[in-house]
Amino acid sequence: MIEASAVQPDTQTPVPPRVAHLLDTARTAFVAEGYDRVSIDAIAREAGVSKETIYRHFVDKQALFRAALEDMANRFVARAQALHRAALPPGQELDALARTILDAAVGGGLLSPLWLAAGLGSRMPDFAAELQQAQAARMEPVREAIEGIARAQGVLRDIPIDDALDFGSLAVEGSTLLMGFDPPPPERRTALAARVAALFGQGVLAMPATPALLDPEPEHTAGPAPTRAPHLRRLIDIAAQHFLSDGFEAASLGVIGAEAKVGRGTLYRHFAHKAGLFDAVLRDLATQLANQATPPALVGDGIPETLAHYFGAATAHLTAPVSIALHRAAISASRRDPALARFVHDTVREPWIGPLSVWIAQRTGHADSRWLARQGIVLAMQGNRAIASGHGPAPQALDRHAVRTARLFLNGLADGNAA
Repeated sequence: MIEASAVQPDTQTPVPPRVAHLLDTARTAFVAEGYDRVSIDAIAREAGVSKETIYRHFVDKQALFRAALEDMANRFVARAQALHRAALPPGQELDALARTILDAAVGGGLLSPLWLAAGLGSRMPDFAAELQQAQAARMEPVREAIEGIARAQGVLRDIPIDDALDFGSLAVEGSTLLMGFDPPPPERRTALAARVAALFGQGVLAMPATPALLDPEPEHTAGPAPTRAPHLRRLIDIAAQHFLSDGFEAASLGVIGAEAKVGRGTLYRHFAHKAGLFDAVLRDLATQLANQATPPALVGDGIPETLAHYFGAATAHLTAPVSIALHRAAISASRRDPALARFVHDTVREPWIGPLSVWIAQRTGHADSRWLARQGIVLAMQGNRAIASGHGPAPQALDRHAVRTARLFLNGLADGNAA
């Protein structure tokens, strides 16, 4: 296999050194702190320039933010285009594309717009939607490459952007990097990329078996919801409304306590501080959501129909408004509290991953059935697109999404959008 890093992109028109340094500084700050917590003053100090210099190039913080992300995106686009121009054999190109996406997500900030969109979604929905749409547009070179691979394999249908987005979602394993999980080490990424390419290209029924990937059991699964005194139950419920609508930073403990009719002494005695209350709220919501899951039985002879029904139920549950709001809150806090974000990730998905993993193992004998099941749920949730955009498939499109997801998961690219 040819490593993606061995393919060099064309040299782009150079950005003036001062502006390039400013964009690097701004991107690092936005990714580390989030959009709201970064000020023009702080970026100017870190970059060693005056505010006037920044405003000479960018009219406001949003303009600087967009430019910083666009600079990062251009590097990824150049790499993907260069990889396609290298004319590798289709199997090698798909492997290398997956590795390129994963490397860019880990080291180049490819997922940064989605992380930031999740944090902004409840308060700046139009801006968050713009970030998500721009992210989708950046995958166009991947779509073109996949279409070329499909043509070489005799697939004549047009390849929609959703195929490229699904491939990218599989390459980064959905929300894991956004929700506090450590990135895979470089020495493991080649094997992971090859597995992603095999799943996307051939489907779970035809892809070759391999030894089990290093995919640990979930850190957390849902237990019984904790029993709380009525006044604490009321406090948790009201705090949930504020944290999910306003975010952690903007939510006011004073307002929450007043609405719940709970004094500060009681609040601090039970939760110690604002972060403690936020932690309790998100864990409570994740547990409730998991306990409300009702996966249909994976039985019957019609494998595509059975799996489509399962994926449709998973999509409806995991992209419901409360789930999206919960994911956004966990993602926006993942830099501060990665353990909490991982709890939310594992807890809400396990009711769906567990039965699917057993079904895959029984039907196919794959040793890495848990990893495959996780990837199936990534497809069902549309990767991170529903979280970033604020909604899952429309009700009238849910069945079509479920059928397409089942076909892609079972039989790969050739069948993903077949009529």
